[in-house]
Amino acid sequence: MRHILQTNLLTVKEVAILLKLSLLTIYKYIRARKLEAMQFGGHYRIDKRSLDKFIDNHRLSENHPSSSIKEVNKSDE
Repeated sequence: MRHILQTNLLTVKEVAILLKLSLLTIYKYIRARKLEAMQFGGHYRIDKRSLDKFIDNHRLSENHPSSSIKEVNKSDE
């Protein structure tokens, strides 16, 4: 009988691909404890829920200064 293990754990490379960031940037976030990770035998794994939380923490509010980027882009149209 074959068992398929579904996991909510992602590798650093998978997270880097998903976020379109470099591996070094992901490792930097992990070392700075900005991105929660687990370590198994020298390899990091990131839970999908931790990644979702990380992404939510990086959302810009409408009052954020860089939200004016949208206005600049609209004027280009």
